[in-house]
Amino acid sequence: MIESQLRPNNIIDENLIAAFEKVQQEDFLPDSLQNLSYIDDHIKFSKSSFILKPLIFAKFLNIIKPDLSDVILEVGSGGGYTTSILANLVNSVYSIEQDKNIYDLTIKNIKNSKNTNVNVLFSNYRQLNILELKFNKIIVNGTVNADPLNLLDKLNVNGKLICILKDESSSNIYLFNKKPIGYEKLKIMNASSPVLINYIDKEEFNF
Repeated sequence: MIESQLRPNNIIDENLIAAFEKVQQEDFLPDSLQNLSYIDDHIKFSKSSFILKPLIFAKFLNIIKPDLSDVILEVGSGGGYTTSILANLVNSVYSIEQDKNIYDLTIKNIKNSKNTNVNVLFSNYRQLNILELKFNKIIVNGTVNADPLNLLDKLNVNGKLICILKDESSSNIYLFNKKPIGYEKLKIMNASSPVLINYIDKEEFNF
């Protein structure tokens, strides 16, 4: 995956490469999905739960540049796969998951991986009532269909959020930078993934 998907697409930061090398994707998949390990696509657990395509996740990291001292919030746990990659890059990771089955899978996988700098929380992505913390960086592992204002509120000033934002005409990676008042929004590149947070329509919380 590293040699066929990441390096040919200019993911060459050795810290990122090393973080991916330490995590085996098949260890985070149920038996029924083992045959999909390392495909060049998103791996779906259900309609709204999935592992983000590795190349897109790597591009997120390449853009947001995690630092060892960062406290990062990850939205959408991907069964703990992306969480574990982040755990190799920063001091502290908080991962939130709103699908109860995937939350349980993530808890099990994180315990098996022996990552001690990870906190996995069960929460609706649009509410986050259980989170009092502020973060240096937030990674949204999927597409949103409106600016993620509730997540931007969880950033420290000068903090960064990265996600895929879909509008009526296109789908792109955006980098948001929190300012003392408001935020700035920078379109990076075209990309697509399943919708992770639907801000427009009513959605059920998957207990």
